[in-house]
Amino acid sequence: MPARTQISWHWLAFLIAFILLVALGWQGKQTQEQVLATNLSVSHSLEIITATQSMLSSLQDIETGSRGFVLTGDPDYLDSYELGLRQIEAHRRKLQGLLEQRTFPDQRWFEQLDRNIAERLLIAAGNIQTRRTAGLQAAAERLHQAGGKLIMDRLRALLDAVERQERKQLAAANQAVTETIAHSRRLALIGSLLVAALSLAAFWAIRRNLQIRQALATKAQAGEARLGALLQAVPDYLYAIDGQRRITALSQGNAVQAPAAQTIEPLLLGLLPHSDNSLQLRQTTWCELDQQRIFEVRLVPTGLGDHLAIARDVSELQRNRDTLEDQKVFLRRVVDTDENLIFVRDELGRFLLCNSAFAALLDTRPEAIEGRRAEEIIEAKLLLPLLQGEAELLCGSGELRITEVGLTDTHGQERWLQVVKRPMTMSNGACYVVTVAVDMSLRRRMEQMKTEFISTVSHELRTPLTAIRGALGMLVGGVAGEIDAGARPLLDIAHKNSERLVRLINDILDIEKLEAGRLPFHFARCEVLTLVEQALVDLKPYGDEYGVGLVLVTPNGAHLGEANLDPDRFAQVMANLLSNAIKHSPAGGVVSVDVRRHGDSLEIGVQDQGQGIPEDFRARIFERFAQADSSDARKRGGTGLGLAITRSLVQQMHGRIGFDSQQGQGTRFWLRLPVASTPSASPATVAQALPQAGKNGPVERILVLEPDAAAAEQLATALQQHGYGTLIADTAAQAREMLAEFSIQALTLSPALSDEDSIAFLQNLRSQNAYRHLPVLIVSLQPQRRDNDDGALRGGAVGVIDWLHKPVDPSRVMEVVQACLRTNGARPRILHVEDDEDLRVLLARLVEPLAIDLHGASTLTEARHLIDERHFDLAIIDLMLPDGDGSELFDQLAQSTPPPPVIIFSALDSPVHDSRLALRQLVKSRHDGDELAALIQQLLQTWPPSQTQISEEVNA
Repeated sequence: MPARTQISWHWLAFLIAFILLVALGWQGKQTQEQVLATNLSVSHSLEIITATQSMLSSLQDIETGSRGFVLTGDPDYLDSYELGLRQIEAHRRKLQGLLEQRTFPDQRWFEQLDRNIAERLLIAAGNIQTRRTAGLQAAAERLHQAGGKLIMDRLRALLDAVERQERKQLAAANQAVTETIAHSRRLALIGSLLVAALSLAAFWAIRRNLQIRQALATKAQAGEARLGALLQAVPDYLYAIDGQRRITALSQGNAVQAPAAQTIEPLLLGLLPHSDNSLQLRQTTWCELDQQRIFEVRLVPTGLGDHLAIARDVSELQRNRDTLEDQKVFLRRVVDTDENLIFVRDELGRFLLCNSAFAALLDTRPEAIEGRRAEEIIEAKLLLPLLQGEAELLCGSGELRITEVGLTDTHGQERWLQVVKRPMTMSNGACYVVTVAVDMSLRRRMEQMKTEFISTVSHELRTPLTAIRGALGMLVGGVAGEIDAGARPLLDIAHKNSERLVRLINDILDIEKLEAGRLPFHFARCEVLTLVEQALVDLKPYGDEYGVGLVLVTPNGAHLGEANLDPDRFAQVMANLLSNAIKHSPAGGVVSVDVRRHGDSLEIGVQDQGQGIPEDFRARIFERFAQADSSDARKRGGTGLGLAITRSLVQQMHGRIGFDSQQGQGTRFWLRLPVASTPSASPATVAQALPQAGKNGPVERILVLEPDAAAAEQLATALQQHGYGTLIADTAAQAREMLAEFSIQALTLSPALSDEDSIAFLQNLRSQNAYRHLPVLIVSLQPQRRDNDDGALRGGAVGVIDWLHKPVDPSRVMEVVQACLRTNGARPRILHVEDDEDLRVLLARLVEPLAIDLHGASTLTEARHLIDERHFDLAIIDLMLPDGDGSELFDQLAQSTPPPPVIIFSALDSPVHDSRLALRQLVKSRHDGDELAALIQQLLQTWPPSQTQISEEVNA
């Protein structure tokens, strides 16, 4: 190839020289055209100059003729005047026609010219007329005063400006022509020199090519010799077949290993094409029987009437192919044996490999999928959830893990898979994505069964446990009369073990909810020291039972700061740690609690005076059901779940927990929580203007907790029209701030809060003494979200005194019922809806000393009949009934006048979304704005009296 390039160099030189000559000719033509264009421009400019001078000459003729007539009175002077008048218009049109393509002068110039010409003509005509009518003296005076000379000066200035502009363009055109000609001359000189140089180079190249041809001939002879040596050195066996179909072996050097020509001759002759001029390659595989060797034979025509055959020994290659095929079969057997779904796709989305488990999704075999893209496979849309995220992995690193992917196979069965995708780069640079999907369907079904089992255990154990616990509590409390000394210890044992069973069930349910991520947390900025002090107050009776004192140790004068935590869960943590320390301290001992600050964290320590933690148990202390000594645990009580729950709760609150223990010197458990950062400026409180107190007393203030801003505004307006003051909060956190800042007499609670579970918010509110008896109304408002909504407020409301989880503490029930008793002397009527007969009997015995009419119902049907027959002052309802959900009664109760408040019993530990669904079912009636406000007013006016004095209701 290099030699051929050198030989053709002279043609390239001649071609370039020819192109240069053509370019020079074209440049000459361009120069000529430019000169002609410049000449035309010069001619045009000269015409414009001539036209301006002709116009000025006509104006001067008019001036001269008019002045001569004024001075002499001779009419002959008027000939030049009249000639000028006749010519001036023609010159003016000609000048305008010549200046049409010019940017100067513009239209304003022509307007000035016409105006000055008109004035000059009027002056001249007026002078002539004055001379004819008034004589020389008057005409001379008018000639002197008319200003004709000034106007002529203006006209000369206007025409001179055009002339100067044209003369300037003439000079520029002449200069351009001169430069163009000079440039053309330079190009012609350079081009001529280049043509001459290229011609010389072409002649030199021709001479050089002749020399190269001679050298190539010499090299060809040497190459022929080397080719002969190469034919002997190559490992392939070469054969030549001439036009007479005679076969000659060309590889003489390795003739011993080569198949004999007569042996391979039948094969080669069979490969010969039917047409001698065919250039098609013939190829086949041939096995030599004598030595059991396999050859790959190729036959190709040379184009000169003969053929060349190449026989290559591929015995080793064939063995490798067989091994590779065995490995493919082995790989197929392995992946098909795996029950996980396995497939590999390339950059084009083609399935390169898949196992039988994957193909079974589409009820087909792997062969029907491999080598095809997803869109080419029937029912491939079922596979789309498994194909997501591969584009990011191609030719990249890392991996993609998808915890759970749901799909449906061709049989309609729902499958849940855990997917792992990893890129795989081959030696040739190709990038594939390997996907392994583990079928989690069985595990998911097991988890669902586990959830259902926990739910069932929660209801089926808590319901009878409530009856057992309540009955034992009543017996121990002396409700059934005095108990003899022999039976009391047995009752105390039963009562204590029922309490222990309650704690065990609660701990088991808490640990399961923590593992499933279903335990709700409601974070708030809290003063940790205050919470610790409250925990010590709550656990003091428990310490007194064991004869153990509780002491709080804090640094003097130090501000410890606040932390973001859930106060209820923190109280549970402290209760677990303190009860654990009390149980392991000797009677007369002291459990000390210290609170200190370390940088950005707060540390709370609980130190006992026990024997310490054994060395071999320390690694397992936070495990579930872990106890150092089972016999000792029986004596002290406990389930072994407390510390496991505590660690999970602390971790959920972004903290750490640990312990320091020395054998014989006690154990100190510590937990560290991050200090809350300095709060930013709080957002403005969304509040409605509060009416001033009237003559009948102060106006009651209602806090509206509703995330839908538009619906909250409408409800607040409706309540204000009934005489209430209102505040609006859209989150639970903001509602807590308003409860702390303002004096609130009632609260409306939305079933669907944005930042917290409504049930948890209600229970947290009732756990605080300040809000134990605060009227709380669950108000469900219809959101205005559809285009055809009329914008009117609609909703329903029900008053909820408390939401109690089973097993219910009888003292808590009595406290709530007693708070609901009327003080006006009327006998209250209570509806108790509960499917467990023992619980109904227990509650009846519990309230027997009170002046109450208690009506029980075991089903929804019975409860509906009772509500239709009479009015109730209070309803105690279990949500889980044999024939439906207890919340279905609230719509019917809301239609009573006045509507009674309710106490809800629930044995279910539902996830947050299930709680919200249950709350939405509480209020099914849909009142308009005024009816809803009136219903809320009725609920507040008839709210049961409590230990907390509330202000008198405002009449609408």
